[in-house]
Amino acid sequence: MAARSRILGEGREHDKKDDAFIPRRSNPRSFLSRLKPFRRRRVVLLLLAVWALYLFFKHIPTDLPPTSERYDLRYGRLHPGLPGPKAWGSQEQHTEGTGASSHTYDGPIKFYGLPKTLRGRVYIPDSKGNVLFAVSRLESIARILPVACSMAHHNRTHVHLAFMGRQYAEMEDIRKFNGIPENECGITVHDARPDLSAQSSEKRLRVSAGASLGHIHATMTLQAVLAGDTDYEDAWLLEGLRDKINALDLSLIPLPAGGLGAVSWISNLDAPALKQSNKVNVDIIIQAPPESSASLIRLLRSIKDADYTSWKLPRIIIELPAHVDPFLGEYLSKFRWPPDARGSDSRLIIRHRIDANFISPERAALQTVESFYPLSPSESYVLVLSPRVELSSGYFQFLMHTILEYRFASGHGELGQHLCGISLELPTYAPDMETKAPWESGPVSEPLVLWQAPSSNAGLYFGDRWVELHTFLSHRVQVDSAFTQRAKSTPRLSREYPAWLQNVLELMQTRNYYMMYPAFALKEGLSPVTVHRELHQLPEEYMNDVQDSDESLMQQKPSGILAEDQPLTAADEIERLMQKEKQVYIDSIVAPLLAAMSVGQPKEGSTEASDIPLISFDGQRVGWEESRTASWKFAEDFAASVGGCAHYDPTKKENDNVESLFCLDLSETG
Repeated sequence: MAARSRILGEGREHDKKDDAFIPRRSNPRSFLSRLKPFRRRRVVLLLLAVWALYLFFKHIPTDLPPTSERYDLRYGRLHPGLPGPKAWGSQEQHTEGTGASSHTYDGPIKFYGLPKTLRGRVYIPDSKGNVLFAVSRLESIARILPVACSMAHHNRTHVHLAFMGRQYAEMEDIRKFNGIPENECGITVHDARPDLSAQSSEKRLRVSAGASLGHIHATMTLQAVLAGDTDYEDAWLLEGLRDKINALDLSLIPLPAGGLGAVSWISNLDAPALKQSNKVNVDIIIQAPPESSASLIRLLRSIKDADYTSWKLPRIIIELPAHVDPFLGEYLSKFRWPPDARGSDSRLIIRHRIDANFISPERAALQTVESFYPLSPSESYVLVLSPRVELSSGYFQFLMHTILEYRFASGHGELGQHLCGISLELPTYAPDMETKAPWESGPVSEPLVLWQAPSSNAGLYFGDRWVELHTFLSHRVQVDSAFTQRAKSTPRLSREYPAWLQNVLELMQTRNYYMMYPAFALKEGLSPVTVHRELHQLPEEYMNDVQDSDESLMQQKPSGILAEDQPLTAADEIERLMQKEKQVYIDSIVAPLLAAMSVGQPKEGSTEASDIPLISFDGQRVGWEESRTASWKFAEDFAASVGGCAHYDPTKKENDNVESLFCLDLSETG
């Protein structure tokens, strides 16, 4: 009973609990209150995810290369994976017109267009060499194409054109837009733009220009790079090219925006000549006579008005006498060279003598030669000008062309060894005032003449020859300080010319050197310079000899034979003043030279050096072998008469220098 009762009692109690456990309906308000914070977080997170996906799909790149080629730690790598664009215009045309604000990309640089032309062809080094025209703007094509195509037409060098900016054009399109017939412009076009060039920053494009130039040079070995100046090319292009060009030891030739007419002659040069174009440094030396200002001012004005397009301006050195004309002093105080020079930018040097006494011919000769000494003989040139000359506006372009063509171009090796300088003057007589110039004694059909006669009115001398002249005079002073000893065959020069010219002539005869004269100008009755004679004075070193004589002795007849003690008559003076002065070229001097050279020259299978006649000092035509023999004979005579050498053999290799002409220690000669 008790047990059952306990069980039943428990059962009843359980039944009671079950009867009492009736599920209660939850309170809707309390459930939502618990769920509300959870749903709010989910909604916020969902909205953020949708916004992130929207931003991702909106800005996802659509113009990247494949993933396998997208990242490259090697700077400026050439990539053959993607071909360059072929259409005339931009690489990504859909980005054009977005403005400079879109030019912000500064990512790693890769080139997808260069492999097509660099790896697809074999560039074998040859004597022609390679030159490159660099372009950053398509509108520059019309300006540079005539020069590039003309250079390719002359076939003296391999011509390349590289697009380094934001745009590119195929050669076929270039011909079409510029009206060039097919196969008439043999240049190779390179797509040297970086990837994403249209979005690239200027800094990236500048670095890319230098990197692409490095790739091109490593493949084909360039000699020179030509690019427009900042007037029609981007400044970053020139900056990038200069940095790389300096490291590669190349030449950068800027092409003027105002027109290429003045420098169009560069298309006639070959690659070795163009490589030296940035290494030509010219110094102009002018010795002002006492009590004279008008002639020097006229000369300085002609220098200032000349055309120096694309080249380094020459430095001007003016040596003033002890007494300076006040008018000249005022003019020089306002003279600026370059015209916009300020302070340290000036390339004008003024030297003033203290001693007012007339100097001796020996001292005058040393003083003139000492006025210039090149630090880099192979790159320096000195142009000696008399104050009585007036220059053509194209004189400097003519000098640059002649230097580059006849000293550095291939095919002129023998000529370069014997060329002492270039004369801008075409005198009627040799410096002895007795021997007629080659073009006066007979007809000269060749455009250029090599004459063994120096020039003092307007003569450009090579730096290494001027250094040799220094060495020659330093030894000559030791053996003959008064310069009284001479070789028997040395002509005595007229006092119309300064004393230093006698020493230059001795050097030319012993070393078999020649000056180049522009004989082509005679056909047109023009000249690179005009020599004015109405204010002519004797060189200062000879004024002592005539100071106590009749005043008319201070003028010498510039043509014909005149004894040193023979006074000038009134008729002589009238004849001198009546001499016709040659008019200077107003336009280019190089153009008529090239036109004259094209008539029957160069001959097939021959060098141009052999087509230029050699004329001895006395006006006789000679060959190279005959000239060399005459030089050896004169050197032997000079070494015995002046150098104090008992025996001298000029044919020996160890005697192939000016020092060997002088035996300073006579006890060791034998």
